[in-house]
Amino acid sequence: MNFTNLIAQETFEVEIEVRENSFVINNTAVDMIQKGQYASAARILEKVLDDDPSYHAAYLNFYRAGSNVEEKKEKVIQVLRKGLQIFKEDDEMAYYLGNLLQKQNRLKEAIEAYSDAINFSKINGEDYPLVWAYYFNRGNCYLKSNQHSKAIPDYNYALQLSPGNPDILTNRGFCHYKTNNRSEACADWYMAKELGSSSTARYIQSFCQ
Repeated sequence: MNFTNLIAQETFEVEIEVRENSFVINNTAVDMIQKGQYASAARILEKVLDDDPSYHAAYLNFYRAGSNVEEKKEKVIQVLRKGLQIFKEDDEMAYYLGNLLQKQNRLKEAIEAYSDAINFSKINGEDYPLVWAYYFNRGNCYLKSNQHSKAIPDYNYALQLSPGNPDILTNRGFCHYKTNNRSEACADWYMAKELGSSSTARYIQSFCQ
């Protein structure tokens, strides 16, 4: 994500005292998150987001806190959607939205969010260390929805950004197998095993002997 995305693209007038208060509360919330006090952190960050909706860090930390609190997850989704209206082309925020939607098995919405993250990353730059996961997780959503042929290109690109990643290889191998490319599936699984994956052994034993 490029630094320019930290600047709200809608105009908000924020009093200095309000922004200073947002900064203090956000730092307190970060400490709470580190201690596992997710519900408390989410609660105080909600006030920051109400009072200072252009404070970027509060959105990401509200995700980190609220995604660990069952009754807050839908609120986090709403907040991230609001944030994306303010911080347009924010790939990291779109990625986090996709993560929450995927965990709720809302795969079509998750694919849309990851696609936004991918498109925004092409604008902001793909050197951001999370970008490989945008493709990996969209591929996972395609896999879960039995769109195996669509998943493979995402896994291919994720591997370009994160070479030698055994999780990507394992899932790509599964999609190769499901699209009748057994030799390529086995090649991926053997490579993943060499790289330390423990989950590929059963695939190799079942399909590659």
